[in-house]
Amino acid sequence: MQNFLVISDLHVSDDATVDSGPSLISINPKSGKLGDTMFRELVNCVKAEGISIDWIVCPGDLGDRANQAGQKYAWENLDRLKGELGCKFLIGTAGNHDLDSRLATNEFDPKANLQSLLPLFPGITQEDCDKYWARHFCFYVNDGVRVLNLNSSAYHGYASSAGEPEHLHGRVSPRTIDEICAELKGVDADVNILLTHHHLLKNDHIYDRDNSEMSGAGRLLNKLTDATKRPWIVLHGHQHFPEIDYGRGAGNAPIVISAGSFSARLSGVHAAASPNQFYVVELDKPDPLQDGWFPCGKIKAWHWSPEGFWEKTPMAHRIPYGAGFGCRMNPWQSSRRVIGALSESTQPYLTLQEILNLEPLLGYMMPRDFGLLIWELERSGVKVTKAFDFMETTFRKLAVS
Repeated sequence: MQNFLVISDLHVSDDATVDSGPSLISINPKSGKLGDTMFRELVNCVKAEGISIDWIVCPGDLGDRANQAGQKYAWENLDRLKGELGCKFLIGTAGNHDLDSRLATNEFDPKANLQSLLPLFPGITQEDCDKYWARHFCFYVNDGVRVLNLNSSAYHGYASSAGEPEHLHGRVSPRTIDEICAELKGVDADVNILLTHHHLLKNDHIYDRDNSEMSGAGRLLNKLTDATKRPWIVLHGHQHFPEIDYGRGAGNAPIVISAGSFSARLSGVHAAASPNQFYVVELDKPDPLQDGWFPCGKIKAWHWSPEGFWEKTPMAHRIPYGAGFGCRMNPWQSSRRVIGALSESTQPYLTLQEILNLEPLLGYMMPRDFGLLIWELERSGVKVTKAFDFMETTFRKLAVS
């Protein structure tokens, strides 16, 4: 249907310290030109796959701590990617590091740096940008896909009534939610995508003390789902913690894709599980083979290796190359399909790719659901041998209970 190149949380700085700056990318001449290499190699990866990109989206934090030169470098390189890859659209959204909430470079305007970028931020037209800054959101529509770009950092630089600085969390106001829903009424779309910076729910399993989630997000998601009666796809950044999950709700609960950081320097307990990544999110058209699940899609993920190049992310990570989303079967249902494929095969084992050729719906399972599938299969007597290449994972039938 359409493909999205997702590059989030670059945190470009002007730090001259190669090994300890906030980002792998620095515009300081003393730090080298790793950023140029990272962007160049990204283009090579995408072209080698023969992927056609329709949208480039950045869920925020172009520069680190509102570094104006870093933001300019990041946005200009994203625009350069747009040209080199032949993309139709480039859009971004404001991150907490993009707003000069402490007024370090401007006496009174925390958004001045972003509004001075060229091409216009967040894209695409002057009218889109004016609406984003004035009303904190705008819509983009292309060939059945509708993207809602929400500024979750809209109030950064202001102090709340409780005295807590707004830059410590995201926010969407009731008025903004009402205006968004008013525009959704009577206008249908095949796929609805919410692009924003902050995570929508507190993730206690990641950071115990983090309270930077978007205030008002629960109401926003409920209202969006009620207005369209369809599942939304959410693309956000902020935590540098890659993950695919479902939001709150019933059968049409949103699909939430939390992007890892493209180039922030990662450290701490989650660094090993949260590599620097970029993604291609492929939205598939409705198909009878999807058994009514929709929207469905695949994610191709690359991570930056210590050797200095992008490589396909293996299945041991939270968003591996080949991850899917949209299929909400439980582990027992999905395992029965794999066991059925093994039973009908004359071969001693099947690779994941061979199983997906027989049961394509399984390709739309989220990584966490895929892990539960393996658990259920092993309980049933199926030998699963994991491989570095996601699709080369093998399934061998033993004694099925």
